[in-house]
Amino acid sequence: MRDTVLTIDDTPAVTRYSRVAIWLHWVIAAALAGQIALGNAMPRDASGFALYQFHKSVGITILVLSLARLVWRFTHARPAATEGGITGFLAKAVHWGFYAFMILGPLTGWALVSTASVNVPTLIFGVIPLPHLPLGGGSEIWEEAHEILANVGILLFLLHVLGALRHHFLIRDGLLARMAPGGRAGWALLLGAGVVAVWALVPVLVGPPVERTAQDEAAAPIATEDALPVVTPTEPVPVPEASETPAAEESATAAGPPPEWTIRPGGTLRFAIDNSGTAINGSFGTWSGDIAFDPENPATAAITIRVNLASASLGDATQDAMLQGGDFFASAANPTATWRSTSVTALGSGRYRAEGTLSLKGASRAQALTFTLAGTGARRTVTGRASIDRGAFGVGTGPDAAGLAPTVTLDFTFEATS
Repeated sequence: MRDTVLTIDDTPAVTRYSRVAIWLHWVIAAALAGQIALGNAMPRDASGFALYQFHKSVGITILVLSLARLVWRFTHARPAATEGGITGFLAKAVHWGFYAFMILGPLTGWALVSTASVNVPTLIFGVIPLPHLPLGGGSEIWEEAHEILANVGILLFLLHVLGALRHHFLIRDGLLARMAPGGRAGWALLLGAGVVAVWALVPVLVGPPVERTAQDEAAAPIATEDALPVVTPTEPVPVPEASETPAAEESATAAGPPPEWTIRPGGTLRFAIDNSGTAINGSFGTWSGDIAFDPENPATAAITIRVNLASASLGDATQDAMLQGGDFFASAANPTATWRSTSVTALGSGRYRAEGTLSLKGASRAQALTFTLAGTGARRTVTGRASIDRGAFGVGTGPDAAGLAPTVTLDFTFEATS
């Protein structure tokens, strides 16, 4: 496609860029404006996870389009420069600076993701997997380079816009028409205003990061009547041997062994946590248990629940992969979380409180829960809740967990038969 020479209205004759070059120019300009604005506005914790994924997707798109634009520049004729001297040199420096920024910006972001301590997979717009670059550590260097390039990009934007306005309003040489659809400078001004609007609107749409106060951190994520206080001993709590609970042993001898219950398929095990004012909800897809329990004599109970940590899901493949990493469950090294009861007491009206030990990610801590039995005879419905201090087990230790509340609420419902 050749460049064309047009005389439009009373503007001087100008040689226009090709349609492909014009299209690439304005699409990349809008994407860059939104990308820089989003990078400055999005939250720096897990509440901005979806925005980070979108930011990465747009960044790779800009990289591909910029490389295409560069190839097009070298393979197709373009309008000659309108100025020489120092102003012409500055114009060329800004243009080549833009090419460097459009290519190095996404590349440093890609390097940052590839070297981050938290292994977060990237799916371009949630569909196309992006492999990590084969780099070692040093994510801090890439992060600093990425931020410096963003600031350079803002400066280049300002210089480019000022230069274009100078040509249109002071020199009046019709330069804007070269990069305008239809060859009209008015379209270039309108599209330029649209790019600026994108820059201004993105922070408004994203909103400011939510600041957490000390009161927020101390509050439980979900306030309910059945919420339990979190038990956080400073030392690991060993699972008691039978000899350490003589009262329970004597009661079991007197009452006989409790009936055993089978957990029926179809139950749910869900978890929820507050993230800078937004609830994050997930579930475990695979879990099982051994239950020996007499509703009339709860002191004889022996309950063990095992949860497959790799089955944790937040409904997003990328976030699910994050859960399995070392900052959260580290499920490759610790695939199972186990809770074992040490005592169960009746609270009345079919409600019970169970004390026990939770073993998770290599740590064992005392953990209480409450549950309710509904139904009669050999088939019961069990519903319950526990509030877990994630910090006691080292779950959520990286920068992506900065906005997470200290307490995770666990809810379960299932049917059991004996």
